[in-house]
Amino acid sequence: MSISCQTKSEKRIEIATNDYIHFVDSVTEYKKEEAQKNWKTIEKDFEKKLNTLNLRIDSSEGASEFEGKIDSATDKFEIYRKAVFKGYADPDINHYLD
Repeated sequence: MSISCQTKSEKRIEIATNDYIHFVDSVTEYKKEEAQKNWKTIEKDFEKKLNTLNLRIDSSEGASEFEGKIDSATDKFEIYRKAVFKGYADPDINHYLD
């Protein structure tokens, strides 16, 4: 039997971090055409996951151990976004996807 040293707050951050990373990993598996077609939904879900994660972090301590994982997932998403819309003149792609 192992005893966890995590507080409830740290556990919530861990869950939100893992959820965020899983989301980014699953989205970046989409083919370019599929991602372009569904980008508004992807972007909305990304923002929701990121906001949830930030709320967890802002309301507690002990998040520093997750910062590297969060930054890595965010960078992965941004690289993917740029690859999906490579060739578009305007990096704000929302008006392309009405």
